[in-house]
Amino acid sequence: MADQQCAHLAEFLKCEVDIIERHLARHKWYNKIPGEAEGIADFVKKYGWLMRELYCGYTCPDRSTCNLCVTVNLQHASSDIGIEATTE
Repeated sequence: MADQQCAHLAEFLKCEVDIIERHLARHKWYNKIPGEAEGIADFVKKYGWLMRELYCGYTCPDRSTCNLCVTVNLQHASSDIGIEATTE
């Protein structure tokens, strides 16, 4: 069975937090979101998949051998076009 736990989760989360902190004020302003927590939730809902795809697909040092990365990216890509993902 493939390992389904990210070995680089702390690194990924640091990248995600850095990106959110850099863009949150503008995101809240553009979307007329008054609160910090609501802004973060909206940002993650809208762009979390993209941050994950960029980190897992391009930045992660284990991207070529990580089964979780392949599974996550396939699930996202297939949901966009309405097909079921497979890792085979």
